[in-house]
Amino acid sequence: MARVLVVGSDVQGERALLQRLRVAASLPADTVRSCRDLDECDLLVIKDTPALRNAALRMVRERPRIQVWVEDQNGQLHQGQGDDQGVLDDHAIEDALRQMPGAPLRIDEPCTAQGAKAITRALRERLPARQGHAVLVLNEVPTLLLDFAQDQMVVLPGTDPCSLAQLLSDQFEALSLHGLSERRYQELGGTLPRQPLRPLLWQWGQRPAHWHDLDARLQRGARVKLLRWPDFRVLGHQHDSFRLCSLLLKRACSVDECASLLDVAPDAVRSFVHPAYLCGYAALEDAPASSVPLRAGEGGGTLLARMWRSVRQRGGG
Repeated sequence: MARVLVVGSDVQGERALLQRLRVAASLPADTVRSCRDLDECDLLVIKDTPALRNAALRMVRERPRIQVWVEDQNGQLHQGQGDDQGVLDDHAIEDALRQMPGAPLRIDEPCTAQGAKAITRALRERLPARQGHAVLVLNEVPTLLLDFAQDQMVVLPGTDPCSLAQLLSDQFEALSLHGLSERRYQELGGTLPRQPLRPLLWQWGQRPAHWHDLDARLQRGARVKLLRWPDFRVLGHQHDSFRLCSLLLKRACSVDECASLLDVAPDAVRSFVHPAYLCGYAALEDAPASSVPLRAGEGGGTLLARMWRSVRQRGGG
């Protein structure tokens, strides 16, 4: 955010000035804030009097990162330092505020998906294709850069990586997805670290919020088909997840069939299906008109049971 110290105005005048800066720069309300400490501010705005000009120049002499603007008697803003002290129009104000430390990145690219359903659909389409780049935006603030080609992400400043999965889940409906060119992706990402994308998506998908429609289909008997093995980093040492992968790669099964064949809780099956679906690893098939649930001793279950007994015996389990 841009932190502004206003000197020489009353409270009403300060509020009006801050609002004018926000409007000129097209910034959300909480990204241009009043500041009371000179050592913490990005911009010092003073009324145009000789005394205040001289005082301001003295105050920022040892703080070269702070910009000084002067508000004249007509309410127009000017640069307070340097040779060019012409009037600052809205374009100049916007450019200056957006270049200040902590100012939010600007996303001009159009929104391609808004809300949980649309973003889930977009991720499921773009992840397997491994093409293109995008950014997730929350309340007009860019939060996460996505590189589908390299299966990577960049967590943008102002976002806590440790709570990111929970944030995305809690704010799923408020998120918007914007497509980016590779050049724009590199520009926004800068030198920030690139990290694997799938582990975050898997953690995001494991949160229970916003899966009501998917769970309704599963409740009606829809069958889950795994399209390929997930990234092993997302599975970790989850024994039941590996068993579910082996089963669902061989055949499509409902939640109840998975629970019966593998002797796992239905909730555990759903907690696997949610992230697998979000990441594009899994697809759903509607239940046939009449179907009889498999029992553990029938068909593919027998082969699967024998296979896992063999693996456990070799491993001493």
